[in-house]
Amino acid sequence: MVDSQADPGPQRDASRMELDADAFHEDEDGLSIDCPQCGATVPLSVLAAEGRCPNALDPDDVEVETDATTPQEGACSARLGLELVWWADDPA
Repeated sequence: MVDSQADPGPQRDASRMELDADAFHEDEDGLSIDCPQCGATVPLSVLAAEGRCPNALDPDDVEVETDATTPQEGACSARLGLELVWWADDPA
């Protein structure tokens, strides 16, 4: 496995949070969570594939304002990633 593009790396600040079973929702897209920045529903498959909130605008799809120089801001700028942490219990 390699680090995803959503990993901010050591040069950027990022917030981390632990999720419990109540943080996951199941719907027609499978398991999903809520975006911590805007609250949008984020299917885990989209999170793993895209690495960002689906409520963000793709820079290639952004329309420019009337002055044709200032792009519109996306609704959410959250970059998201999953981290699996594991450990073995010490044998008793």
